Amino acid sequence: MLPLITALLIAIAAAGVPLQGLDVDELAQYRLTTAVFMQFQAASRSIGAATRDDPAFALDPLFTREIVSSGDAVAAATALESRLQAHPALAAARRAAKLAAREYTKFALAVFGARLANGFVKTGVLRRVPDGAAAENLAFVQVHETEITALLAGLGIDG
Repeated sequence: MLPLITALLIAIAAAGVPLQGLDVDELAQYRLTTAVFMQFQAASRSIGAATRDDPAFALDPLFTREIVSSGDAVAAATALESRLQAHPALAAARRAAKLAAREYTKFALAVFGARLANGFVKTGVLRRVPDGAAAENLAFVQVHETEITALLAGLGIDG
């Protein structure tokens, strides 16, 4: 059993469906790195503050269950990238961290997928993930698990 995001990306790639603004292969092959993680952390701290300060996000959160763990990677990527570009406070947070909406989106989706896979491995549902980006991203999440959990909690993401 593959991690949900990886399985979905493979299915989307096989169907030849483009991710709006994101190439399926680009997202499926994305690797989490420490350099981008530092930028992601800086942007996410500001994004977390902005979403807590804006009552509109109580009704329409930036990170919905669909974005964090849904079966629709296309919708998740499109929705997240669009909001990161359109909302002034979110755009300012990204710019201050020198992180493009596309890069933030790819990093976030890769983290969510790798965290999901990590949970599957920990519970024994999955023995291992396929070699390549998925395995490297799982290893990254395992090394940075405490930091990632705290950072995502600041964004209102449980677990």
